[in-house]
Amino acid sequence: MKFSWNETIFWLCLLSISIIISAQVISNYTGIDVWSIVYFGISLLAVAILIIVLRFKKMKNEKG
Repeated sequence: MKFSWNETIFWLCLLSISIIISAQVISNYTGIDVWSIVYFGISLLAVAILIIVLRFKKMKNEKG
């Protein structure tokens, strides 16, 4: 199986959105503060955005 950045970005976004949407349920189940769970989901989304930005920056440097 070959590694794919596109799949990595897709799964990071899907995981972060799922965590953000179900933060209240996760909080009730684990006892962790809701905002901590939301911040964790936002940080996963930020990692995905960072990967996208770095990939476009690398592509731009290769072309020009």
